[in-house]
Amino acid sequence: MMFWNRLYKKGLKTIRSFLETFGQKSTATTQEIREEILRRLESVYTSTGDPKLFPFKKIAIRLQPPTRRAAKEFNFDLVKNDSLKSDIYELLKHDQVQFFDLEISVELHENSFPEGKDRASASPFEIDFMEPIVSTRPEIPELRLEILKGTAEQPLYQITKDRLLVGCLPEVHDLEGRLVRKNNVVFPHEGNEVNATVGTMHARIWFDFKKQEFRVMDESSRYGTRIVREGHTIEVPPENPSGVGLRSGDEVHFGQACFRFMVVNKAD
Repeated sequence: MMFWNRLYKKGLKTIRSFLETFGQKSTATTQEIREEILRRLESVYTSTGDPKLFPFKKIAIRLQPPTRRAAKEFNFDLVKNDSLKSDIYELLKHDQVQFFDLEISVELHENSFPEGKDRASASPFEIDFMEPIVSTRPEIPELRLEILKGTAEQPLYQITKDRLLVGCLPEVHDLEGRLVRKNNVVFPHEGNEVNATVGTMHARIWFDFKKQEFRVMDESSRYGTRIVREGHTIEVPPENPSGVGLRSGDEVHFGQACFRFMVVNKAD
């Protein structure tokens, strides 16, 4: 719900900006198209279970404006600054959908405009989903997470999951009380100065089936996420969907809190 509220406000801001830039009367047509495209994408993964998986590696979106003036609006609102691409990645993140090296292309087709009745009936966009991901997955390694700094709900986690969420609350709800996230590793604040540096939705760790490794992503936390590996510190860039690869033995810091990340071998 929060994502769609932000999207609505973003649409109003973009429309006002378009009016100021081109000095023409505009409508919310591009915003409606944006929402329809995102809802079309939602329908692809809503039935894939938990954790949700986006079942394709490539998305090709062709925007087909009905007029030359509409082409300007499409370009300004959907193509410029990778606006639509960013919204797609944000939607997947908001819905906690796993995706693997997802390539998104957005092309504006403005060389020919339909005339007469065809103009009214022509679709303003087309989406092609390409390179489906095979549903069968390799075995996920077991993890052992040993808390080194801060106080978590338990001192040692042994988990076999392809996605882990880290934060300071067991559950996160939106303003309407709806559940939007369940954290797997929780550092409750409760007056603890170290734990106080852990955000509500601080970071996520997932298993990249293609690269056969776990990766960590910082979710724009206030105090950041970093990896200490063999005495060297690796900063995890905020909001980077590719994340940073993890190695067994890494110390992963969430603000000041930290755990040792260990991959358990079958022979152990």
